[in-house]
Amino acid sequence: MTPPRGGALSPAQQGLALRARFPTASARITRGRLVWTGVLQPTPLSRAYTIRITCATDAHPRVVVAHPTLASRPDEPLPHVYREGCLCLYEDGEWQPSMFIAETIVPWACEWLAHYEIWKATGHWCADGRAPATPE
Repeated sequence: MTPPRGGALSPAQQGLALRARFPTASARITRGRLVWTGVLQPTPLSRAYTIRITCATDAHPRVVVAHPTLASRPDEPLPHVYREGCLCLYEDGEWQPSMFIAETIVPWACEWLAHYEIWKATGHWCADGRAPATPE
């Protein structure tokens, strides 16, 4: 999809784009805020993860894994997450409100989940980027 000219996409525009790409997922908009819930399976050998994305106009999307609960390794904190459990998917400035969540945030969340599975098995986070320095 091509974003409209000018500023941020509305929650309704984001929801329509998500519904077009992921028709079995659920999306609802209340009080100008989009809540999208869908199932991602990062690889054919991966388990399925239910993720929830919340976003308002001009706000950064917040992504959490609703099911299953993410687990850390013994004596290690879960990497690349904020204190409240939101996934750290991109560095400052990489995502803009004029970008479609379906084309950016969802694929980035899928990639994050693949790296999570590798980290669980090996103890090494293979992705580029920095873990959040300060919790959001």
